[in-house]
Amino acid sequence: MGNFKLPRGWYRSAAEKSIQVLESILGPLTRANAWVFLYACVAWFEKPKQSNDFFLHVDDRLSTDAGKKISREVEAFIQKQLPPGTRLSEIADQIGQQYADERRRQNSNAGWQRNNITGNALEATLQVIIGRLTGHLPQRTPLLNTLQGFELAPPGYHSRPDLALFSARDFRLLVSTKWTLRKERIGTYLHEAYFYKRRRPDLQVAFVVSEFRPNILQWLANDPLVDRVYHVCLPALLEAHRPFPGEESVPVSFLIDTTKNKKYASWIQLSSKIHDLQQLFSDIDTLSRTDVQPDPDEEEQGDRSTDDDASL
Repeated sequence: MGNFKLPRGWYRSAAEKSIQVLESILGPLTRANAWVFLYACVAWFEKPKQSNDFFLHVDDRLSTDAGKKISREVEAFIQKQLPPGTRLSEIADQIGQQYADERRRQNSNAGWQRNNITGNALEATLQVIIGRLTGHLPQRTPLLNTLQGFELAPPGYHSRPDLALFSARDFRLLVSTKWTLRKERIGTYLHEAYFYKRRRPDLQVAFVVSEFRPNILQWLANDPLVDRVYHVCLPALLEAHRPFPGEESVPVSFLIDTTKNKKYASWIQLSSKIHDLQQLFSDIDTLSRTDVQPDPDEEEQGDRSTDDDASL
């Protein structure tokens, strides 16, 4: 049995195939429903230890009641957007299933880490969706020394943007993709943002995430090194943390209650600091309207990753 290795460009091809399959179920891909396609391509159902049920993995705390609660609420929100008769559990994990099939095809029985697959799947699916909906296909994990302003970086330098727009010679937007955020990694993310900003102060640094914990999101969104934080589905995030669930209007008595007022203020801040995925597409439109230098030497704009799990 040889070492398992994905063909070059596998994740992008898998994302394109998944979107094609999903369009036959969900209808054409649009800016309004792109988030549904992202969840169907990337999200999966997980059975936590000491549990008999499967939960949508949108929270790293599925072993806790709080994590399970968020998972169920987000699953219900997504389910409401699906066509009648379509179950999220039946269409989710599109790329994960293709990955499992590829391992079987190569007779690889070794275990594999979900985190690696999720990260690559999110990058590739967002890459394809941005290309489809804006006409600008991002480069995925390009070598740093190929990008404008970073030509002197060592060839093997570890830092590589998840997605880069608009081309190697017109590098103006860096998009970092994170399915969930780990508290202990926030410092690393910000250090990387500092690295890019120090060399290119004009570079826009953005994050696309599916994190549902408000405190961690605010740590990222409030930092001056981060230009924008986009959520895969902002409405689902806000619905999961409604400060007054079950209330159509907010009673004045709630607003003068110190504890409830703080919760409401936090929710308002969340809604103003975190941006929807549609805003990402609009921001790309806006940035693309400036003059762009042609890049004739770009051999395969949009995907320079090796898609080799052994290198992850």
